[in-house]
Amino acid sequence: MILKVSKSADPIWKKKFANVSKMTPEISKLIADMEETLEFSGGVGLAAPQVGTPWRLFIVSVPQFHRRYKTLKAVKETFINPKIRFLTKEANIFDEGCLSIPGYRGPVSRPKELEIEYLNKKFEKKKIVATGFLARVIQHESDHLNSIFYTQRVAKKEEIYKFEPIRIVFFGTPQFSEIILKSIIGLSIFGEYEIPLVVTRADKKVGRNKILTMSPVKKLAASFSIKVETPQTLKDNQTLIKTLKEIKPDLIILASYGKLLPKEILEIPKFGSLNVHPSLLPKYRGASPIQTAVSRGEKETGVTIMLMNEKLDEGDILSQGLVPIDTTDTYLSLSKKLALATTKLLNQTTFAWVTKQIKAVAQNPKKATYTKLLKKGDGFIDWKKPPENLEKMIRAFYPWPGVWSKLKVNKKELIIKLLPERKVQLEGKSPVSLEDFKRGHPDFTLDW
Repeated sequence: MILKVSKSADPIWKKKFANVSKMTPEISKLIADMEETLEFSGGVGLAAPQVGTPWRLFIVSVPQFHRRYKTLKAVKETFINPKIRFLTKEANIFDEGCLSIPGYRGPVSRPKELEIEYLNKKFEKKKIVATGFLARVIQHESDHLNSIFYTQRVAKKEEIYKFEPIRIVFFGTPQFSEIILKSIIGLSIFGEYEIPLVVTRADKKVGRNKILTMSPVKKLAASFSIKVETPQTLKDNQTLIKTLKEIKPDLIILASYGKLLPKEILEIPKFGSLNVHPSLLPKYRGASPIQTAVSRGEKETGVTIMLMNEKLDEGDILSQGLVPIDTTDTYLSLSKKLALATTKLLNQTTFAWVTKQIKAVAQNPKKATYTKLLKKGDGFIDWKKPPENLEKMIRAFYPWPGVWSKLKVNKKELIIKLLPERKVQLEGKSPVSLEDFKRGHPDFTLDW
């Protein structure tokens, strides 16, 4: 359940917040609801008093940055009854905002390194050392447990400034895009963004019954009464260009829209157009980076947020996020993980880019690799001569285009689909385990 976030003037901040003595169903539900609220808001931290409960606990979902690009290894943790010890007096200054004080920002100096003792949501005792951005978020949320806001940490009160909502036009289509759009909508509700328009593909006829179906992005936007356009073409589309110019967006954000944006559209936003690409560019440019990473047995992949130009995935990089690939990941599961990782990175990158706190870095073209647009035929295999990476290919191509072959049954050639978790599905039948299928079809000797 998405919880209401308390504002800085609410009565909750006059209370004294208590330690959690034991993990109860009430506390477990609170943490789960806080996690859902934080994901929806696109924020990086949330304290229990911010959702109206007087407990000494907070949660974080923080991208860890390192090296040349801002590279993300998401830290998701619950901190119950935290105790902080600073390990250095060295500090840095960074603009902070807060869901409880929407629309404002201010520079806050905080120590770079700390040690924190706490209980996690399993009520296990933990101790970690936190540096950089994670240390900052921990300090920000810990302050809330003492009814302190970042505005009280700003050295000169005149440096607190009103931050006008960023006007974003969003381009996207599938579930990957929907997850990212949802986090942008979340922050628009808290006054950080405005979304005057969403652009997605036209409704498509789906399934055997050819039911006209909205894209996931269109369905989500419609549920929040956001205006949606579904242009058939973009090049020389004067109607769309006129609409965009009238909107005067600060940014276009594109995530798996399915088409390249022409120059006349890219140049409309005040701060340019950003693209979310699900790989660590310049590796795996093109249309199928997730499938390629899984089918080749990569241990990790990531997301890249870059400035768009007219060429395919060649824009300058603003930030990158690292995401591990599990040995059971399919295209579907990894796509969702990448989208969820993107939400935190994108929101921070957007703010940092608009306020000129980061610079774009050119890609190294010598390291560029490319992926292709997949077609149904790319999933076909000769089951008598299977590829060496068959198991990885099955996961990579699930659910589309799928890995499939043909098998003669009673002198009739039927399509057989190879599915994750060692399952197969014969045309017209339900999926069964590979072992059960081979017992009924002993001539089918394929294994993986």
